[in-house]
Amino acid sequence: MQRSATDLGIQPLGRLLVKLSIPGMLGMLVMALYNIVDTFWVARLGGTAIAALTVNFPLQMIAGAVGIGTGVGVASLVARRLGQARGQEVNDIGGQVIIVPLSSGVVIALVSLLIPRQLLHLFGATEEIAELARAYLTAVAFGFPFLLFTMTANGLYRGLGNTLTPMVIMATSSGINLFLDPLLIFGIGPFPALGVQGAGLATAISQFAASLLSVSYLFSARSGYRIRLPNLRVRYAILVDIAQVGGPTALMHIGQSLVLSIFNWVLGGFGAVAIAAYGLTFRVTMLIFPIVAGVNQGLLPIVGFNFGAKQYRRMWHALKLAAAATSLIGLGIGVLIWIAATPIVQVFTREPELVELTVIAVRLVVLALWLVGPQIMAVSTLQGMGRGTEAMLLNFARQIIFVIPGLLILSHTFGVVGAFAARPVADLLGFLATAIYIRMVYCRHRPELDVATAAHPQPAEVSE
Repeated sequence: MQRSATDLGIQPLGRLLVKLSIPGMLGMLVMALYNIVDTFWVARLGGTAIAALTVNFPLQMIAGAVGIGTGVGVASLVARRLGQARGQEVNDIGGQVIIVPLSSGVVIALVSLLIPRQLLHLFGATEEIAELARAYLTAVAFGFPFLLFTMTANGLYRGLGNTLTPMVIMATSSGINLFLDPLLIFGIGPFPALGVQGAGLATAISQFAASLLSVSYLFSARSGYRIRLPNLRVRYAILVDIAQVGGPTALMHIGQSLVLSIFNWVLGGFGAVAIAAYGLTFRVTMLIFPIVAGVNQGLLPIVGFNFGAKQYRRMWHALKLAAAATSLIGLGIGVLIWIAATPIVQVFTREPELVELTVIAVRLVVLALWLVGPQIMAVSTLQGMGRGTEAMLLNFARQIIFVIPGLLILSHTFGVVGAFAARPVADLLGFLATAIYIRMVYCRHRPELDVATAAHPQPAEVSE
């Protein structure tokens, strides 16, 4: 833990950000590739099968939101405690990771199994795809408790500046999923042909395997944690601290689920092919999010530690580096996707109507891709500072406040193309709102208030 604290506080920022971000990028890239390959296999079953998976996204995002929120809350709290020289408290934080995600996951799984049809209709399923969507949900739901545990435990490791272990765990899980997908979907060898249900079962099995790997690492000497029976007691003060950042973070992702449901409802009025096109667009644009998510995972512990240590100059410099890097990468990937949109989409489907509509949607969405990274880095900075509610509200500006009115107005005016255009419009407005708000936060935590600056004031500049 001491070595991690030293790295977060004094190692050159560019090198440190790259070191912490690359494992996260690789891990998320593996996850994105899994989703892409998963869609590739399911697409062999037709556009209706893709639409069935698309209406499952919101519920899976809700389950993931609890794990992501708790993981981010844990990572922020661990990093801040290290920065405050209170490292002895982190084992108690680790103890809560065993309790919260498993119990939450069991509740979500039970609800999904008891009322699957009602949930799916709530998230935009039409009668045409309802049965296929239910078959997928009743299989994938068994993995929810294990998914939540793994995502939360990953936050423990990232809080110490360890982004390599989460990458290994996610890569292992994705590898198992990739192996099982075609076997269970098409019934290769001794396996039964389960169709979309096979895809859900493969996902649940891989999540169970990931949780076993994470447990084994957490209780090993290499993890940096020494969790014993007394640490497993419920600590309400720690849960409140985790919830201050994790709760709003979870709500952010649940908000994304709400938006996706509204997209499904609106696009359902244009037919199943419109829902399928949006599902394919979501996966194609995933090519940028592993990079953004990786940098986000690297930035958060740096911000948390340096905010806790009141090293504001270093904290803001880290945000600038991360925002600039993700914006440039987003621009480059966006240009490539725009140029190669048609062949990329044709990897998944050759249905002419679906290809044509998806290419239009993809090209519209990537227009503002270069503005997304800086917004996510700003939200991550607020999370690292422990300002979870502010991070949530800033994220809601782009994900809900701007996108839903845009979706309703533009779809009514310009049809299905207008619906797809709502996303880049919201990204642009969200970027402007983020820049204004982060400037206000910067003024409250200026580099001049930095502990190091106060102890060693900078010499006044001499004008020529």
